[in-house]
Amino acid sequence: MSAIEDRLRDAMAARARTVRDDDLPLPAPRAGGGRFKIAAAALAVTVTAFGLVRLAAPQEQESTLTVSLSAVESAGRPVVSVFLCMKDDVFASCKSGKATDAEREKLRRAMERRPDVESVSFEDQQQAWENFRRNMTDKPELLRTVVPSDLPEAFRVQVRPGADFSAVARAASEFPGVSNSVDGACIADSLSAWGSVKRWLGSKDECSFGGTGR
Repeated sequence: MSAIEDRLRDAMAARARTVRDDDLPLPAPRAGGGRFKIAAAALAVTVTAFGLVRLAAPQEQESTLTVSLSAVESAGRPVVSVFLCMKDDVFASCKSGKATDAEREKLRRAMERRPDVESVSFEDQQQAWENFRRNMTDKPELLRTVVPSDLPEAFRVQVRPGADFSAVARAASEFPGVSNSVDGACIADSLSAWGSVKRWLGSKDECSFGGTGR
């Protein structure tokens, strides 16, 4: 279990101690699984509401809550978010360690050259933390738990109107040093009323693309 998971678990335990048992609804029967797994999943759903979650590695069966970050530019348009490998990252593509400066610049240049990309901006850990705090003012437990070093560096890629977000996200995921990339338009669609209908009909869009490694 990672350091951030330990801190999140402690924060949620502290929160639980402040809630009276008779205020809680009876839990529905469920099969197996730890309490932290359920809590982490609930937190992931919560933070998705304001934008984009850096999703846990697709191959991880244990629910690993990593980092919640905004996926919407100030103008309100969705973006493709490309998360870079951190030291001791949970993503399989990051087994060789943190993304290097050379890998970061190679990715930036490649994204900027794409005709379907309008702009590319870099977000360091401090900026990610400031955005996190701004978007999570109603979640004091998380604000007290998450520190800048918990958050990955990322590129925010603004896709041109009418272009395929998924194609950009998938292409970015294939660069070395990338943990995963997320299609913000797909996330926004999944949170819409139409997205709810599609889920009810059994449709499952792929919004996150795991990195392919080095």
